[in-house]
Amino acid sequence: MKACVEMEVANTLDASTMFRRNNMSLRILKMHLHKVGGGFLKEALCAVLARLREAMQQRRAKGCSLEIEPARLSPNDDLRLNVQDLTQHAAAILDALRSKVPKQLGKNMESIFTQLRLLSEARFPNSGHRVVASLFVSRFLLPALLVPHRHGLLDSPPDQVTERALKLLTDMLRALALGEKFPEASPMAPVNFFLENKKRDMKSFLSALSEAKDDSWEHSDPKQVAVYSKDVPDLLRLIVNKMEIIERHAYLQEQQHEELRGAFLRLRAAVADLTYSASYSSGVGSRYGAAPA
Repeated sequence: MKACVEMEVANTLDASTMFRRNNMSLRILKMHLHKVGGGFLKEALCAVLARLREAMQQRRAKGCSLEIEPARLSPNDDLRLNVQDLTQHAAAILDALRSKVPKQLGKNMESIFTQLRLLSEARFPNSGHRVVASLFVSRFLLPALLVPHRHGLLDSPPDQVTERALKLLTDMLRALALGEKFPEASPMAPVNFFLENKKRDMKSFLSALSEAKDDSWEHSDPKQVAVYSKDVPDLLRLIVNKMEIIERHAYLQEQQHEELRGAFLRLRAAVADLTYSASYSSGVGSRYGAAPA
């Protein structure tokens, strides 16, 4: 995992684009986070999401939803009340996460995010919290919230109203984690006050997430971020590099296959046109039968 973190930082030109590519190092990190962090998500969010689904079922029975987009509001919806309840549910999720960090997070995950923050800030000053948010929130937390039943956070798939509420909540939490706001013309603009009020709480959460104090995993020297530090196991680094190469070759072969298939289809169409033209000119393929002698 240490090698994957270092490779991601070293191969990124701008902190804002980190973890945007679905490369092999990111895939390994996501698989590891879901494996070692699945228990943390269940501990923190199962009760919160159960209450959310119960509230959505009650709203659905009344013909209401938690929608805040004007074009999608039902006649029974109250936009002001929906915004208020939506922000309360988002705050409940954030509070539940904060209450479990760092006690329930685990040293392994805490070490990964501490390593990531240190290396990112060394190469891209003042980028630590945003990069940690990109990995933990965008790549780990939000995918689990969108399909909670697949991650053990709900015992069954959410209904349509709950699913839409989760989509709105993930949009809010992503913006909050990345320190962004919605444009004034956006249907999500009414929640900007929540993003401003909870900015400090989110920053506190990201700091607790990435400030391991008693850690057996020695962090790499941030000054060596441009080249992989010598204490990274050579075998692991070699494996990840080879996997990246294989992935690139597979992509190129797929592109070549598509190009060859396109060329073949164009050639077949050209042959069909020539065949039709030849048969038409000789009268064999004439619409009215053979040409007169």
